Amino acid sequence: MKHWIGRHVVIERLDGGRTTVEGILKGWDPVQEKAILGPDELAIPFRAIHRIMPKTAYPVLNSIGYSVHHTIQFDNAVYFGSCVMVWRGNRLIHPKAVLASHDEETVTLTSGQRLRKDEHHFVVRSLRGNA
Repeated sequence: MKHWIGRHVVIERLDGGRTTVEGILKGWDPVQEKAILGPDELAIPFRAIHRIMPKTAYPVLNSIGYSVHHTIQFDNAVYFGSCVMVWRGNRLIHPKAVLASHDEETVTLTSGQRLRKDEHHFVVRSLRGNA
């Protein structure tokens, strides 16, 4: 694992949901079983690491997406768990919503909130980078 030391990496963590942290990998502490991530000297237990990726390979959301209008587009957004921006007029309501389900008139978010399709505009943001 020494080839990761000194590289800018993204570490996917298992503890507390799948979260990510990024920084320069400063080293490994095999005695305490921790990885040290800089610049803040963050110690991450080995058991909490799901995977380590170089920063350039980690996928990020595109700032531009596509408008969702058709049933198949809503179906795909639900199936793939896509990140969706929800607009009401010219106001951004949810920057990173995930759709749980939809019918002809409404969309249900994973938070349980129901939104009417005719009152909101949905924009799917695809991932950019290596997945």
